[in-house]
Parts: sequence; C-alpha cells; structure tokens
Amino acid sequence: MNLNEILENVRNSDFEIIGEIHDLEIHGLSYDSRSTNGGDLFFCFEGEKNDSHNFAHDVIKEGASALVVERRVNIDFPQIISSSSRKMMSEIAEIFYDFPSREITTIGVTGTNGKTTTVSILSAIAEAAGKKSETIGTLTGQLTTPEAPDLQRQIRDFIRNGVSFLAMEVSSHALLQNRISEITYDAAIFTNLSLDHLDYHGDMESYYQAKSLLFSPIHSKLAVINVDNEFGKKLMHEVEIPEVSFSLNDVEIIEQTLIKTTFRWKGKIINLNLPGVFNLENALGAAVAADALGFDREAIVKGLESVEGTPGRFELLEHSDGQPYVIIDYCHTPDGLEKILLSIKELLAEGRTHVVFGCGGDRDTTKRAPMGMISETHATNVYLTSDNPRSEDQMGIINDILSGINDIETVYVNPDRREAIHHAIKSANQDDVVLIAGKGCEPYQEVSGTFLPFLDSDVGREALEARR
Repeated sequence: MNLNEILENVRNSDFEIIGEIHDLEIHGLSYDSRSTNGGDLFFCFEGEKNDSHNFAHDVIKEGASALVVERRVNIDFPQIISSSSRKMMSEIAEIFYDFPSREITTIGVTGTNGKTTTVSILSAIAEAAGKKSETIGTLTGQLTTPEAPDLQRQIRDFIRNGVSFLAMEVSSHALLQNRISEITYDAAIFTNLSLDHLDYHGDMESYYQAKSLLFSPIHSKLAVINVDNEFGKKLMHEVEIPEVSFSLNDVEIIEQTLIKTTFRWKGKIINLNLPGVFNLENALGAAVAADALGFDREAIVKGLESVEGTPGRFELLEHSDGQPYVIIDYCHTPDGLEKILLSIKELLAEGRTHVVFGCGGDRDTTKRAPMGMISETHATNVYLTSDNPRSEDQMGIINDILSGINDIETVYVNPDRREAIHHAIKSANQDDVVLIAGKGCEPYQEVSGTFLPFLDSDVGREALEARR
C-alpha cells in the first residue's frame, strides 16, 4: 500500500513528513526490531523497558521502508514525526488492513476479573447460533489485547477464514495505549472492577477511567454493565451510549455444585457446566449481551449449556475416591481470590479449604497484604509460595503477603511452588478442597528473567498421584 495514500487517510493531522515518500510502498507494519521485514513501516516509541528509536538503524538495515517517530532520528531516511507514534500506529493499522472489524459482529469485554470466561461463553453462544466465531484474549497471545498492527491483522485473517463473530478481551492498558484503534464494538461488557494494576494506574479512579474509555461512542454501540459492582453502578450513571444492565437479581439459582450451576433466566432453566456465582455473573453478562444483539434465546441457552471449563479458570482436576478436590484458578487479585474462596465454602458440603498462592513480582504491591487477609479469613489452611517473582526477591513478596495475616504461625511458607503444592495436597483430607491460585494455565514461572517450565495442573496431578 502506498505510504502517501495511507497518510492521506489518517485523521490525526499532527505529523510532519521528512524525506520523499510519494513512491514508497508499505508491505507490513512493525514495532519490534526483532520481527521487522523488508518493506515494513516501523513505529518508534518509548516502551516500559526500551525506546525503539534506538533500533532505527537496525530496522533500516532489515529493509524497512520508512519510520514513524516521536523525535527525528539523525539519519537520511523517510520519517513521519508525530507527537504519539502509538496513536499513529493505531490509525494506520486500521487503514492498512482496511477496517476489518466493520465486517463482522464484535463484542469487547473489560473488567478486572471474568474477561476470559465471558469471552469463551460468548463464542459458544455465537457457535450455537450458527456463526463461525473466534476469540482474542489471555489464552490466545502474550498480551491480553494485542498491539494494534497484530490485532488488525488477526481480525483480517479471521475474516478471510470465514469468521463472522469475534469476542475479545480489552485491557485497561490497551485502552490507554490505543491498541484497539477506533474499533466500534457492537456491544461492550463491563464485568467488574476491583483492586489490580495500581502499579500502572496509580489509583482506583484512574483505573476506572481507563476501563470506561471502552464505553464511549467511539468504541461501542451498546454498554452491557454488571450493576452488582459499585463501579458498574457508577458507569451506568455516566455512560453516554445505549446501555443494558445485568445482576444476579435477574436469575433464580436452582442448584450449585463443584461442577455446575443450574439457574432460571428469562423463564428458561439452564444447566451451566461451570461452578460458582462468579461464573454465573460471567454467563449472565454474555447472555444479556447476546440477547440485546438479537440472538435467538434458544441459541443462547444452547450456547450456555455447551460451555466447558476454560483451562486455568476454576479447573477441577480429575477426582477419585479418597482424594481431595484440586482446583486450579488464575485468580490473582483480592476480589478474585475472595470470590473463589467464598464459592468453594458455599459449594463444599464437608471438609476444609486449603489455598496455595503467591503474588507476582514487579506488579501492584498494594494487593499483597489484602490477599493475605482474605486467605486467612476464608481458607482453613494457607500455603504461601512463589508465583512469578520476576526480578523481586521471592521471600520479600511472601513477607508482603504475610503482613496481612494475623496468625502467621499457622501459615506454611515455602517459595518452591512445586513443594508447596505437594505439601498442601498431601496435608488435605478426603473431600477437602485444595485451591492452587494465581497462575491458571500459564506454562512457566518467570524468575530473574528466566522462564522455567511449570504448569499448576501438571504439578497438581503429580501430587495427587504421589499420595495414592
């Protein structure tokens, strides 16, 4: 695509062209010098760790056609200078891939917890309605919401493969960093908001404001909002687009077990193969959004009942007589941990609740002590271990969690996650529940820059086998 033609369609006119670009053809978009190809338009901006302006000479050697920069690079080469390369990247990505999201039905899902499961449920409903669906989120790539060029390329590829429905997770980081360009979703779902990412946002109000960007006329035609959450109620009052709400008051819970939830919604009895009130909230958000978009209710029910568990989300490992129940869950926030533990308490007829968890390093430290307090309040036995410590000292993180616990003498502490999981499962009685929290289906542990193979579900099965 001709670069001059691309720039003529950019709505943001705040840029300056250095050099001759009229005959320049762009064959791809890149922001990572390690994956730049010949003919790419390369975007330079400051990241969390690196400034890609410093790699301009490298990408030129790789055959890049031109640069988008925030400050002029001292080299005789075509450059587009903009106050925000990220904003330019988001606009150009849509133009380059010819606005693919306009050709299919799209739903964006945001919130602290529940995004992945809600997206999976939406996809199941769409499939039940005869649509070919795809999802984008935590389980499909390194970033919850991909960078703009990757996202637009993915959507274009989906359409080439016959996809007509897309449900995707939209993170607060993505909204502030313009990763979703100016996609206007047919509906956007707000699941909830609670303590997380304050290392990035600073405070809860800023976190809320970032999330609320999805519910503007630019990004969504319809807001679907969980009003059982205080920030959801706030959003309902502030949103300027058409909105519908959902609440647990909209359903009648008939039966709950560790493997399913039966409830009545809109006169229909639904057997959801997911346990816990938090999963019921996720299902309700998906159902209300689909209903508002005109999906047939029989298809919605069929889709809800077809959903199987999402890996690493309240994932119950195979259970046999004489063994405890072992659940793997990604919950890594105070609210997420509390909801899971409360659900286990409610669903557990007899037995104790054991929880194994840690907190991620180089991330929001304000949630560590509250997670300690919640574990002590709602679990019988607490086992503190390492999560992804990254560059932080593992015991330093554990001590932060311990600061929220009153009776630290009763807490088992071992930074070796494998040993902690084995000890918890060995200590549990028949029909107890062991919750292994924080990492879900992540297949690694990140320690001092090294990614070590580690999957909670594999270690859980290993520990169950060891106690036979």
